[in-house]
Amino acid sequence: MKTRFEINPNLPEEWAEFHIHKMTERLQRVVQDLGTTTQLWGYIDNIIKPLELNEVYLIESLQSKVYAKTAKQTYQVKKKLYELEEFLPRNFVKISRSEFVNLDYLDHLEVAANATVILKLTNGQEAFVARRCIKNLKARLGI
Repeated sequence: MKTRFEINPNLPEEWAEFHIHKMTERLQRVVQDLGTTTQLWGYIDNIIKPLELNEVYLIESLQSKVYAKTAKQTYQVKKKLYELEEFLPRNFVKISRSEFVNLDYLDHLEVAANATVILKLTNGQEAFVARRCIKNLKARLGI
């Protein structure tokens, strides 16, 4: 596939145009990645901090509040999980009704005796995968 870039800092708006024979899964991922943001706003006490999504390893909802966890800190996020799901990059996968995990931080999977799947993250954290999310996780991991 040929590619061409025109870099012009004076453009009022960035845009991309594709000329293709058919839409493939790979191109859909590229389009999705182009449309995703890489930043999220995290709140802690009186501080509002921009969080790079590649630094977030887990997003969870607890008691009607949403939190983003990084290696250094846990931040509250002022968005609902369903709102985040729309713009999270492809490396985030839903593992339960209340959690998303960043697959870039996945170390390995463990399957417990009762068929529970446990994600072991590179920072030592564990996350349990809900049964209804296992099929999607396996598809995303290619297993």
